[in-house]
Amino acid sequence: MWRSPVRIRYGPLMTSEQLKPEEFNAHVKNGTFRLAFVGMSNAGKSYRSRILSEEVNFLWYHVDKKISTALGLKTTEDVSRWMGYPSAPGYEEKEHQYLELEDQFTRDAAMQTHGKNLVFDTTGSVIYLTKKTLEMLRENCLIVHLDVGEDSVGELIERFFKEPKPVVWSGFFDIRPGESEREALRRSYPLLLHDRLLRYRALAHVNIPVSKFYDASAEKTLAIIKEHL
Repeated sequence: MWRSPVRIRYGPLMTSEQLKPEEFNAHVKNGTFRLAFVGMSNAGKSYRSRILSEEVNFLWYHVDKKISTALGLKTTEDVSRWMGYPSAPGYEEKEHQYLELEDQFTRDAAMQTHGKNLVFDTTGSVIYLTKKTLEMLRENCLIVHLDVGEDSVGELIERFFKEPKPVVWSGFFDIRPGESEREALRRSYPLLLHDRLLRYRALAHVNIPVSKFYDASAEKTLAIIKEHL
């Protein structure tokens, strides 16, 4: 399994070239473990985070919820309707506003947790944040990519059209002559997802197939992560 060789810092208590299994155990036991999930929308980041929160009392920081609240909205679906499709008037301004808020809240990865383990639940567009913010995230959390793999992209595309979520297109959307908006979306979305997959893999310290976590408890989730260090 490919792993980034960069230094990982977990608050003021540890600096390490690569987290070792025994260090992993010590941090979890001492309430100083800091984990960030990254990956595609619908990969299970929030579900895994909720399991860790409910079963082993991790502090769950949910960036999507922070953004929704800041926008005066209640749910991710509300944010999706607010942002709209990339052809909608004002989309670029809303995309910019969304990313500014996401960048602001993602910097909370350096927050003090006062003796609680942290699971930092990022959005699908975390890869488009500023270099400084991504460096801060990598220094303060073990970043685990829930890797859906290339074979699942088609399923994610269909799920997106059934249950739209806010999407930062990062310039991947365009309408060609003779195309309808829906045709352009179906052509552009796979390109966006394949690019994102590569970016998640590059950002993460550890890449783990999402299938490994199927039906896993919180304890099993942590064990799987430790196995891939």
